[in-house]
Amino acid sequence: MNSELVPSLDKKITEFSSLPVIEGYYLVLGGGKIGSDFARYAREKSFSFVVIIDVDKSSNASNSSVTVGREELLNLIKYFHKSKSKSDNVYFHCMDVRNVPEILEAGIPEFIIPAVPTHAVVNMAIDMLGSFSSGNLISAVQIADNDEKMTAYFNGILSLLPENIVVFNSPKDGAIMLSYAKMGEICPDNCMGPAEYCYNFKREKPETITAYARKLLPIYKGWVFESCQMKPGIGGIRGVDFKEYMLSLMEHVKSVSEKRDSCTIKDRVFFIATTCNCHGIMNLLEVQ
Repeated sequence: MNSELVPSLDKKITEFSSLPVIEGYYLVLGGGKIGSDFARYAREKSFSFVVIIDVDKSSNASNSSVTVGREELLNLIKYFHKSKSKSDNVYFHCMDVRNVPEILEAGIPEFIIPAVPTHAVVNMAIDMLGSFSSGNLISAVQIADNDEKMTAYFNGILSLLPENIVVFNSPKDGAIMLSYAKMGEICPDNCMGPAEYCYNFKREKPETITAYARKLLPIYKGWVFESCQMKPGIGGIRGVDFKEYMLSLMEHVKSVSEKRDSCTIKDRVFFIATTCNCHGIMNLLEVQ
């Protein structure tokens, strides 16, 4: 491991560990249909402090929210954490979801609500471990056709997942999509995602997608971020879980980097999954 990288990574771990999880603060990643729906719900339920971000400054949510710049947003987050006074507004900030770690420096939300068509947690993890002189410390795995070891690793994970919940997999992209809904089936917006039975498609669910993903953990290194039901059709990741898992990931990256020469593929490669009772997305990543 680069000797200059050790103190830098230790500093990042220490700083992230010191961040508070701010009760009553909800961060929505995406201002489209889902983000706008959550904003309406937040107003109905009088949620204390809601921030919506989207790379499109003209997104749906921007039309019904108070738009703020970066410095103002950071000050609002810090003020809310200090005062705990309820805001009368839902705030909108134009930014790429990949840059979310920059605003997490003001505090971690009680809930992070992913509402973008990408794997938001993977994007944030890569960005959090990307601000080093040597570049990104982790990257998404892309498996070449002739890479037998990585292909075997990917297929090993795939073999432990029930076929009926794997709706798509791409070894090239190191990605697996899981769902109790079949390809082409669309869940209703008002679905509560019950754990044991799908009333929409009349389908038994012996275990949740989250449970299936976590069964991989004794064998394969990974982190499963559970999206908890916030309202019908919308889930959120608990800030306490996000903080714990990201710290664990950073410690793992440090450990692997320190013993790089003796590491095997099972040390270097890991998965990140975001799941709920019914659906999930999983991506393979690798320590550089």
